[in-house]
Amino acid sequence: MKNLICVFYVFFMCFLNAQDLTLMHVNAKWNQSNNYNLRGVKNCKIQYALLEDQAPSLRAQITSVPIIFLLDKNGKPRGQWKAGLSFKIEVPVEEIQNRVNVVMLESSRRRATSN
Repeated sequence: MKNLICVFYVFFMCFLNAQDLTLMHVNAKWNQSNNYNLRGVKNCKIQYALLEDQAPSLRAQITSVPIIFLLDKNGKPRGQWKAGLSFKIEVPVEEIQNRVNVVMLESSRRRATSN
């Protein structure tokens, strides 16, 4: 019974943390045909942005498009995937989902130990 309660607690904490994570996909207008499909990724907010619409300070930091950032609730980067010479992100969506899951689990553990 105790294990069952622990499992429910982890799922509940993951649900609460889901909105704490954001996947930010940034691409250039000229490269929109190479947007990465994040539709299947769960437990985070997904936002798309154009490089041209970003502040000059952010544009100067982005050296390759498209690029995907995994950001926590404080805006701290927790993962990053960027295109290579093909101007496409060539990682499986499962890799991105796995990183989201790991970050959520780390956050849940931190919250559980701080309580």
